[in-house]
Amino acid sequence: MRKTWFAVCTAVAMTAGCAGPASPAKSGGIAANAGPGAAQQASWTQRITAPFTTNPFTAFSGSAKPAAKAPKVEPVEKPFDPDKATPELYVRMAQLSHRGGDVSQARTLYQKALARDPKHLEALMGAARMEDREGQLDVALMLYKRAAEAHPRNATAVNDLALCFARRGDLATAHQVLEQAVRLEPGKPLYRNNVAKVLVEMNRLDQATGHQSAVHPPAVANYNMAVLLSERGRTADALNYLSAALAIDPRMPPAQAMLAQLTAPPQGSAEYSIVQTTPADGQAAQAGNDSILPTPEVVATMPWTANGHAQQSEQSPLLLPPVN
Repeated sequence: MRKTWFAVCTAVAMTAGCAGPASPAKSGGIAANAGPGAAQQASWTQRITAPFTTNPFTAFSGSAKPAAKAPKVEPVEKPFDPDKATPELYVRMAQLSHRGGDVSQARTLYQKALARDPKHLEALMGAARMEDREGQLDVALMLYKRAAEAHPRNATAVNDLALCFARRGDLATAHQVLEQAVRLEPGKPLYRNNVAKVLVEMNRLDQATGHQSAVHPPAVANYNMAVLLSERGRTADALNYLSAALAIDPRMPPAQAMLAQLTAPPQGSAEYSIVQTTPADGQAAQAGNDSILPTPEVVATMPWTANGHAQQSEQSPLLLPPVN
């Protein structure tokens, strides 16, 4: 009996000595020195419970790839805003419409440009020239007047207004307005030639010659007068001016050619070397074309050198087509 009790006590003592003193458990229910088994159990528990106790969108941020960014959406191009359109934009659109043959749309666009700026020079002149080419002289004259009144120092507006008066048959007013253009730019051959054209129509040859001589060499001035007179069927007067031109420069090729044509037996319509081009189509037309466009861009025979070769010069005569 004693042996049995002693054996039981010895076994209990040995068991207590191997386990050692118990440490108080830390919060969470896991002992600090719980041993490998406890650590494995805690790690396994944490892995199981982590998805339920942490933010599901950040729990695996260390191992998972970041979410792809949404594609950048480019802003949609804003539609045309008529409230912000400038007069210049409307003028460009009107010009394109007119060139495409849509006169009605061009008129609407010019009106919109002038609604933005009633004194816009390019809009007024563009609309006036369009109506002029379309034969609407009353409307064109009104627009030219508005342009010249709004921009009295603009020689182009004044010149075009005068040409419109001339096309309407009011040569006296055309002459008066053209003199104003000449005063604004006295050295520009175009305005001198235009006023000379009107003066020839009014049979005021001395004044016309004076304007030609103001911007051209003497031989060229007389030759231009001969062309203007010949266009009106005044052959005798034209021959007098040709003789004067050749007396100054006997080797003047265009004057020689014109003299030969005027003195030769009739063989159809005479064709001189002066040509004209218009901004509308850029195509050359022979002198004698009865159409007058505003501010025509006219190119005459090139001036000649002593050896008879033509050369470019700012003294090139610029002549108007005949007045209707």
